[in-house]
Amino acid sequence: MLDTYIVIGGGIGGLVVANRLSEDPFVSVLVIEAGELDDGAEDVSASGNVGFEDPRRYEVKVVMAAQEFLDGKAGVLSQGKAVGGSTIVNGLVWTRGFVADFDAWEHLGNPGWGWSGLLPYFQKNESTREAPICVHPLRTHGEQGPVEVGYPNYYYNQSYNFLDGIQELGIPVNEDCNSGNATGATIAPSSMTTKNRSRSDARTAYLDRVLERKNLHLVTGYTVTRLLYDDDGTASNSTYVPGGTGLNILGIEFAVNSTASRVTVACNREVILAAGAVFSPVLLQVSGIGPAKLLRSLGVDVAIDLPGVGSNLQDHPTLQPVYEYTSPDLFSAWDIVGNTRDAVRREYLANRTGPWTAPMVNAVAFTALAWVTDRLQEVLDEATNATNNLPPSYDSTLRAGYAAQKSELISLRARNNTSAYEVMSTSWGQLAVSAMQPFSRGTIQAISSSFFENSSTLIDPRFCSHPVDCKLLLLALTFNDRLIQTSPMAALIPVPPPGFGIADARNQTALDEVMKKIIVSGIHLSDTTSMLLLDLGGVVDSSLKVYGTRNLRVVDAGIIPLIPGAHIQAAVYAIAEKVWCRHYQGRKLGDVSRHKTVIVEIERSCYIVISSSRAIGCMSVGVNLDQTLLYVCRIRLSVARTQFPQFLLPYVFIVNIALRDVMKRTRDASNM
Repeated sequence: MLDTYIVIGGGIGGLVVANRLSEDPFVSVLVIEAGELDDGAEDVSASGNVGFEDPRRYEVKVVMAAQEFLDGKAGVLSQGKAVGGSTIVNGLVWTRGFVADFDAWEHLGNPGWGWSGLLPYFQKNESTREAPICVHPLRTHGEQGPVEVGYPNYYYNQSYNFLDGIQELGIPVNEDCNSGNATGATIAPSSMTTKNRSRSDARTAYLDRVLERKNLHLVTGYTVTRLLYDDDGTASNSTYVPGGTGLNILGIEFAVNSTASRVTVACNREVILAAGAVFSPVLLQVSGIGPAKLLRSLGVDVAIDLPGVGSNLQDHPTLQPVYEYTSPDLFSAWDIVGNTRDAVRREYLANRTGPWTAPMVNAVAFTALAWVTDRLQEVLDEATNATNNLPPSYDSTLRAGYAAQKSELISLRARNNTSAYEVMSTSWGQLAVSAMQPFSRGTIQAISSSFFENSSTLIDPRFCSHPVDCKLLLLALTFNDRLIQTSPMAALIPVPPPGFGIADARNQTALDEVMKKIIVSGIHLSDTTSMLLLDLGGVVDSSLKVYGTRNLRVVDAGIIPLIPGAHIQAAVYAIAEKVWCRHYQGRKLGDVSRHKTVIVEIERSCYIVISSSRAIGCMSVGVNLDQTLLYVCRIRLSVARTQFPQFLLPYVFIVNIALRDVMKRTRDASNM
């Protein structure tokens, strides 16, 4: 019988894991996605349309609670709802974050999840070409990954005004913002195809090319409503052991809508929850896994009392002021209307050049706190001593976890090689600013025991519940005020929005009041099923297994323990690649119950076949050329049984590199 896996959600995490698992012909993978396949229309695919078209057919709206620490008003947030998830509708910006960001994950009790442990998986998922401002080779990037990362064939002149203005303020240009130190101004890469200069998303990167696999199945338009399980005991440690104790997930229940009949499907290996940082915790909660008090209030039987589910919510609070450029003869994306739009469209379709290759944001700056204030220690002291205003639902474990995170945040803000905030420039004068690693924490809570009644899930990011977050945004606005007065930016004749003028910036109290009315989500919701120790409020362990379960894993932005100083799509791709290589492959190859063979397709009609047996401690490696198996080597190793799985954990990444030359020589020889 085949090993069967169910993947809930067809976004980044779900599609990466489904692709990699289904490389093994001895498993069967089912992906269930509530959205549909996108139509690939220009409003979604053309980079230049990002931010100007309305892709609401691929989005779902969720309610944001009234923001107590801002202006007291509620709001609405959008999340991607399509095969590919939010990568179908996001802004394309491709930034990884900082070395110290990810090392902090490791400091919080997650061995192997620091920068050095994640870098191979950042490289594995991407195919990057060099930046236009780069004068040195890019040494930390992948060249053959599924996601194409690149740059437009057109740049608005205003991007260079921005870069020059930043330098006039003493902040350097950064050749490669994805090297692990992103501080400085840069042209940020985008998830963009090299050939067409169009959106490169999770669907095109990880699904379309493998949909013909007979062991990979996709169901669209259906929503998973509940996890099905039995329970033969509880487990405080979620490390998978065949036959171990804990909640055993038997399968799932799903339906097309709230009135339709429910369908159930079973699996014999694992359920992988990848519904995103909003809906993954909600599905856990309505299935009985979460804070017991909340579950009982919903009338849900408590299967596992796990306080961290839906807590530790983090986001990048963002301001989007427009300093309208009024210089005569200036051309911006706002001018692409009427006949000009027709001409731009024709150029794009004919040559894949011109303004439609340029995404809304490509010139950005990441600024260290010490670069923008001479009161660094004062800010750090306030961050340390200010009242936390944590959600009242937080128990002692969540408060302990926050204390550990806060210690890391203070350390990060004190450094010169991490960023306090990001400035994002557009061609028409928007200078958006985002606080990169806020001190505030929020919650996501189900409001009904029925998953379908949670479309208006109560999301409460609690922006500026820690006062330093708003102070950082005020510093960013003050920086904008200085920036528009530099000679390169002044040449654009920027006109600040009401309340954000040069004189307004001197009245910090008034500016703070205006600012709090327009703070929005950066749409980087994360951390709601955090990878933290159980006594720090964690939901998953470092293998992403949910505490107290045998066979339930979460693979999406929710597992992030501390949001990085970056747009988060690159990190989520790396997370999914890492968990597959490190845990799924390690377990399968190390399973004592039987001999396993794994077939990995490297390119069309070219495979690596790895056959392993823990009992005899040997590995066979072969190459398939046009369906003819040719063994090029056989390696017999004397490896202790306890070491054998660890030896093979990164086998795909290593063997792909080690055998590529051998494969090429063998193929050439076969054609002689």
